[in-house]
Amino acid sequence: MEAESDFLGAQLQGTYIQRQLARTNRNFFLVGLGLIVAVTSYGVSASRYFYNFFKGPVEMSAEAIATVRSPETLERYFVSIKGDDSIDSGLQYVEKQVSQSGVVESQTVKAGYSILVLGKRFLIVKRAPADNSKQYEGALMDLPADVHSQIITPLLPDYPNAEAAFLPMMLDATGFRDEGYIAAAICIPVLLCALWIIWRVRTRIENPLRHPILNSLSRYGSLANSARQIDAESNGKRLGEVVLGQTWILLPSLFFLRVCHIPNVIWAYKKVTKHSVNFIPTGKSYATVIVDRYGNPLELSATEAKANEILRVLCDKVPWAVFGFSEELSSAARADWAGFVAAVDERRLRS
Repeated sequence: MEAESDFLGAQLQGTYIQRQLARTNRNFFLVGLGLIVAVTSYGVSASRYFYNFFKGPVEMSAEAIATVRSPETLERYFVSIKGDDSIDSGLQYVEKQVSQSGVVESQTVKAGYSILVLGKRFLIVKRAPADNSKQYEGALMDLPADVHSQIITPLLPDYPNAEAAFLPMMLDATGFRDEGYIAAAICIPVLLCALWIIWRVRTRIENPLRHPILNSLSRYGSLANSARQIDAESNGKRLGEVVLGQTWILLPSLFFLRVCHIPNVIWAYKKVTKHSVNFIPTGKSYATVIVDRYGNPLELSATEAKANEILRVLCDKVPWAVFGFSEELSSAARADWAGFVAAVDERRLRS
């Protein structure tokens, strides 16, 4: 197999097909590399969080937390704090489902806010609705302005020293590790996918026969002969991305190369798709659909004029093929493709 692969690689060297193999392998590899870079960049940007995630909560005393000027300066901000008492502030974080007309259809209490007593100081804690204990673990963060305005500001007229009594931060105890679990559930599969992509590219480079382009091309006989024919026609007529040669139709894409051997065309038709927004027509798009004897459809997006031109060229080259679309033709093809092909072959023999 290795000798066959090396021999084929030598025959394909410098051909259009070899360039397409290299191009698609490069693009596929760049996707894998991009995924790795994206996951790595995210990990670096969130390194402080993941450091705390894996280290776990560190116990912090009332005295220690009172010396903290800003949680952003803490390396370990995932903490466990035990207070002398806990007071329900009455403030809740509520998630509402609102209809388009502005009517509240449902609401769910997602969190509550407690005031944790730490000696002579108070710490606001965002916690689960049913959790109102004296000990919490979570992330220390700056006190949000809206929470300050709803808990501390109303106390100031009666308790002028309330501002000084409350610590200028909040403990979010609603699930510090949730983000890490979600990140792991996303990043691990993405990394595995990236490694699989790179492995696939490597196997395709080592053995070109594993490449899907050559797999699709192999149905037409000798790969070397097909590659030479395609190379000779690769500078043929271009209609958008489509290369229309004497005997081959080529449609390169980001990760693949679709090919169709024109003598094997069985059925071709123009596909018209109508587009609308809120039932208001916004236009049409066109494509030429070409089906070979193996039942593989090749859809070539084009303007209406180019779609018509492709069909005209095919009609000149393979007049025995079936042209046009109808539900009867589609049903007949689906019901008995072998019979459909045989009927076209018979027409070809009579032509």
